Amino acid sequence: MHGRVKTRTTAEQQEIKRKEREKKVKLYRAGMEKVFRKRKNDELDEELLEAIGQLLTANPDIYTLWNIRRETLLHFQEFRSKDQMQQLMETELQLTERTLHVNPKSYGAWHHRAWVLDNMPESNWSRELALCNKYLDMDERNFHTWHYRQFVVSRANISPTKEFEFTSAKITTNFSNYSSWHYRSRLLPLLYPDPTSRRPIQENKHKEELELVQNAAFTDPNDQSAWFYQRWLLGRGKQPFIVQNAFVSRDIIFITMSQEVSLADVELKLIINGTTAQGAWHSSDGNVYSHLWIFSPSSEMYHGDVILSEVAVQVMEKNTTHSIHVPLVIDGDLAWTSTESQFGLQFSEGLTSVLEEELDSCAQLLELEPDSKWTLLTSILLMQAIDRHKYREATMEKLQLLSRVDPLRSGYYNDLRSRYLMEYAVDANQTAVKSALPKEINLSNSSLTALYHVHHLSLFRNVDLSCNMLKLSLAKLHLLQNCQVLKLDNNCINTLAAFPELRQLKELSLQNNEITGSEELKYLKKCRKLNSVDLSGNPIMENDDNNLPKIAKEAVPSLQKLNGFLI
Repeated sequence: MHGRVKTRTTAEQQEIKRKEREKKVKLYRAGMEKVFRKRKNDELDEELLEAIGQLLTANPDIYTLWNIRRETLLHFQEFRSKDQMQQLMETELQLTERTLHVNPKSYGAWHHRAWVLDNMPESNWSRELALCNKYLDMDERNFHTWHYRQFVVSRANISPTKEFEFTSAKITTNFSNYSSWHYRSRLLPLLYPDPTSRRPIQENKHKEELELVQNAAFTDPNDQSAWFYQRWLLGRGKQPFIVQNAFVSRDIIFITMSQEVSLADVELKLIINGTTAQGAWHSSDGNVYSHLWIFSPSSEMYHGDVILSEVAVQVMEKNTTHSIHVPLVIDGDLAWTSTESQFGLQFSEGLTSVLEEELDSCAQLLELEPDSKWTLLTSILLMQAIDRHKYREATMEKLQLLSRVDPLRSGYYNDLRSRYLMEYAVDANQTAVKSALPKEINLSNSSLTALYHVHHLSLFRNVDLSCNMLKLSLAKLHLLQNCQVLKLDNNCINTLAAFPELRQLKELSLQNNEITGSEELKYLKKCRKLNSVDLSGNPIMENDDNNLPKIAKEAVPSLQKLNGFLI
């Protein structure tokens, strides 16, 4: 037995660990009590810093301790010399390095280091840049370090060109460096801005980046870093600001913009028969930012004998004035809509050929790996960028395949499909506008799971959204301010709480949904012209005790018909 190492049993080991934990917890509680007691007594001194330092070295993620430490340092600034503060701040930098060894992804430690450098008398930014390089060599995907590096670069006035070269070196070393790709996407618009503001970057550089990311993506098709960067390159960019629609009638006047704006961003003016109308503008949903703005006159603008033939809309945005003459086109009312497409980009032949080559490469990769979700999704984005209408059928097929291959994200793919279908519908109606402004749009049986680009539908009088899956999309209907007949049958709607105020709505069909209680009808009261509601096929009808017509009339005073019958 002599000379043998004694092996402790599991129970003995657990007991030793328990005692060690108890000792640490006791020390931690004593340390925290000391810190809070001294702070309460305004004892902001070296002893307090020492106690906080010991606690943070063990656990650097206690934000309150970092805050108390900064409070103490600010107190020292009131009576200590510049040299003393410099030495003290250098000590703080050493503390953050020790804590970052414990947890290199500590939000508190990185934030405190940035604060120290901004508050110390003299900061050594070249040293900080070297520190970033050191940490990125250890873990090149530590986004905390990448974020801190951007802070250092901004303070050290390092040029975007040098940083762009740095990202190139990191990507060459490892294509899977997501943070480097992301940083690159922030630098490129600074170095190569697109004068049209429709593309992410200038077209020549765009082509180079597409070729670079293609090599990265096909090196490892299962790594998502390069695919995400490629999605950014294929993005549509910021849509230009235009007046989308304008409508003027004796009942309602509104303007629809291509972007959500606030009255702080734009100045709206309505001119009738040469005179600026007096009144106020408000958004269709009550929010500060909106696509659609409604005009409320301060007094009666016109009488029955006044002809609305000279109506103009002016929108002043960033020193640019958009003037719209609104012609007479709808049943004696005045309406105008833009024929400018808001979807897709026009690329040069050279860039289009690069995109087509990438699409061919994706097709070849899918032959080898038919279930590669990133390749499937990129194929869809490429087809949308090259020619959306040419590849419409192929886009829908691949989206359906994606839902099977990647069922956990099927909701996203269904929403993406809904977005594309709405864009196709809007494009079709913009084509029709060239001959006559259409009055109705039919989006029924489209399996829509979400509503996109609803502001493009603001002029339609009849809107059919039946037989879709729009259970949670009612709030977006606030943009249908000219809609008089709205069909929402078979959409699994179980509440009307989000139903918006539609000033022109007269007929609403909600057949075969999941509305159960008569109290839901009160949400329709805001639609003051609503005279017909159809709730056939809803659970509320099964509970009908012959009082529903009376309840409906009380809830919506303007109502005249319920389920097709007079009430």
